Amino acid sequence: MKSDQASSTAKLIAASTILLASDPHTAALVAPGARALCERFLSGSRADRMLAKSASFAPARVLWRMVEHLVLPGITAHYWHRKRWIERRCRESIASGFQRVVVMGAGFDTLALRLAAEFPRIDWIEIDHPATQGAKRRALGGELAPNLRFVAVDLATDPLPTELFDDSRATLVIAEGVLMYLSPEAIDRLFQALAALRAPSTRMVFSFMSKWPDGSTGFRPRSRWVERWLAWRSEPFAWSIEVERIDGFLQRFELTPIEVATAQELAAEAGTAHSLLAGETFVLCEKARA
Repeated sequence: MKSDQASSTAKLIAASTILLASDPHTAALVAPGARALCERFLSGSRADRMLAKSASFAPARVLWRMVEHLVLPGITAHYWHRKRWIERRCRESIASGFQRVVVMGAGFDTLALRLAAEFPRIDWIEIDHPATQGAKRRALGGELAPNLRFVAVDLATDPLPTELFDDSRATLVIAEGVLMYLSPEAIDRLFQALAALRAPSTRMVFSFMSKWPDGSTGFRPRSRWVERWLAWRSEPFAWSIEVERIDGFLQRFELTPIEVATAQELAAEAGTAHSLLAGETFVLCEKARA
């Protein structure tokens, strides 16, 4: 992403949230309170406000749907299938005794903001690129729950600040839609840092882009429009791995897979129509210390 600008992908997902929430047919997909937060995140400039209004204006939603159908059918719902799945695993982890949640590459995600008030005894940390997090801070105007911290770090170049959460608390780390934008070197550095945590248990929820047999990366059905747009916005996919190799990858960092799910399985769990998309896979894994 461009170093001085908030993530374009974060803005697109926020607009998609508004679109889904404003359509009676899909509003149930979106968590309560998420739309209002996303509207605040897209209030910093005239272009952002127009983007948010277009997503909520019924005639404009028709155009959104047409573009989605032509470019990457199902991607809007996919974003919230992903978020629902992650939120459920987050809540299950808290119920099982996890005391901290770290959200990496949070973008304009609303999970920590919504749940910090609901779970005041849980330590919440959002780690994100300074430009995107700065835009989010300005939109919130300093309104953060006392148990929520924002930490500005460029994960593409800087080490994970584990000194902020390397203690005796069982910690859940969430990396939704972020690892695919990091280089292989940054991925290794990140997982090595997590493997070294002293917590009695470290659990991780993340998504990754699958590498296809021809060596390519991306969603299927393939969309060259999406690939060109990501390259234009300086947010191309940089890391992927074959699905069958993910267990071996996790073993390198002493992580045990608990669940590996496809986009189709996430859609089924959400109770919606079968997803047409493939290419992003979702993992829940854990490292428990003796």
